[in-house]
Amino acid sequence: MTAIVFDVDGTLLRSDRPYRELVADAIETVRGDAPAAWLDAYEEAFFESFFAFEPEPVERAFDRIDGCSDPEPYATALLEAEIEALSPPDGAHDDLERLAAAEDVALGVLTNGVRDWQLAKLRAADLAEYFDAVVASYEVGAHKPATEPYRVLEERLPADRYAMVGDSDDDIDGAVQAGWTPHRYDGGGFGDLPAAAVGVEADR
Repeated sequence: MTAIVFDVDGTLLRSDRPYRELVADAIETVRGDAPAAWLDAYEEAFFESFFAFEPEPVERAFDRIDGCSDPEPYATALLEAEIEALSPPDGAHDDLERLAAAEDVALGVLTNGVRDWQLAKLRAADLAEYFDAVVASYEVGAHKPATEPYRVLEERLPADRYAMVGDSDDDIDGAVQAGWTPHRYDGGGFGDLPAAAVGVEADR
């Protein structure tokens, strides 16, 4: 059995706008404007919370902005803005369906992020159904390129060999350290490239 494992942000889903613009949209949706001070404060607080694995890093980041009394509406608006801005590559559904139907192939997701947040994005794009296992770094307590998320994926999706399909150095470096076959995604479809990385032919 071969497991082909995909990153989410930048691979399965690509945004048509920078993250800071999405944060600005979320803030403006709730309060009517998006002060630069709020954007700067959110960015600093979010990454501090995220890399410290604090619970609900988005809500915590908004809560730390001076003048934000209720972070929940902002977090909800940000998730909605992300979902609206994200889309899978052209042909992704057909490619993933072929790969999922291929003999001796299983599909997984390994993503840096909060599980519920990442799953919400996959479900909104109708992608979640293709995957046999989903691992998010927050549930492991380690972000890629650390090997821990890769080992948890192996536990949840036993296979003889693994390939990681991702767009970042963290995806590739983590895969190498974990003993997986790395495949850097730089656009296009998924049907042939990840399968070719581990010598699997997808049925057509």
